[in-house]
Amino acid sequence: MGLVDARNGVRSMRETVGRSKQPPRRWHGTLSAAAGTVLVLAGGAVLVGLLAAPERVEYVYGTVKTAVTGSIHAAREDAFGDLPTVDLGAAGGVHELDGCDGTFTEMSSYEREGVPPVWAAHNNCQGDVLLPWEIGQRVQVEGSDQVYEVVDIRHTPKTWATTDDLLGLDGSFALQTCFYGEDRMKFVGLEPVD
Repeated sequence: MGLVDARNGVRSMRETVGRSKQPPRRWHGTLSAAAGTVLVLAGGAVLVGLLAAPERVEYVYGTVKTAVTGSIHAAREDAFGDLPTVDLGAAGGVHELDGCDGTFTEMSSYEREGVPPVWAAHNNCQGDVLLPWEIGQRVQVEGSDQVYEVVDIRHTPKTWATTDDLLGLDGSFALQTCFYGEDRMKFVGLEPVD
């Protein structure tokens, strides 16, 4: 094979390689990148929502959580007879309430003639258990076999509310928590069931 033939052979090989079948393009890399971009943008939107309208985000979260919790408690009560249970803790004030230990604090600041003893818990410290309750809901207190029934419900503003708003609340005692993302509190009066 002469020099010209050798060059033509190399040229011929290059042309063959250049015309060889290309592997098909893979779209999964592009799709993964697009999905990642969408997730990052969605996360950014949630962050903007938290910064721009935290009360609205808290309201939506609380509404969904309350509905789910209420459905779960209702299903457990129907299927197994399990009642929602609350744990009554120490007496005190805001310091004890802010301890957020999963118990309801007996609020000394609510003590007044015509108002039953009030036990409170922050909604994000297991106080939200009472948000789906309506009149007739039966509950138990941790460590007791006594069953109680919700006999009265009051909604008050969180700001500018006084114990005047609770005068005449029915029940042997009451539980209180705040609604998520709203300027409202819920008080439920409980009475023992015979």
